[in-house]
Amino acid sequence: MAHANPDEASKNEDDRDRHLHIRLSDDRSSIFDFITEYLHAAGKTADWYWRTAGRLEGNEAENLEELLSSAFEAGAFIAHEHPEDLDFGWVTEEECERERKREERGEQREAAKKDKSLPHYA
Repeated sequence: MAHANPDEASKNEDDRDRHLHIRLSDDRSSIFDFITEYLHAAGKTADWYWRTAGRLEGNEAENLEELLSSAFEAGAFIAHEHPEDLDFGWVTEEECERERKREERGEQREAAKKDKSLPHYA
């Protein structure tokens, strides 16, 4: 995915049937670290956020709204404070599906590598 300004991409006529994907540009980066950084900078309790996100079930509307709001704010924070760590890309549904399949195959390959590296005892 090319690093680009999402506003510039949305002006293109061909982008009408596309949706935005935002990914971390470095595979070693963690979205959890960026969100935690945002929560600390915003004076929010990171522990509460992660505990609530981990046990969210059903339609807990009040907690869900707070989590989504904080996640949205975190995204804006990351885009402002760490723009070099994000890749923006406008993709079609077909491109999205191909990307999803590639990611799944990559995860399967990683799992297979880990499985092969473990000793097997009878």
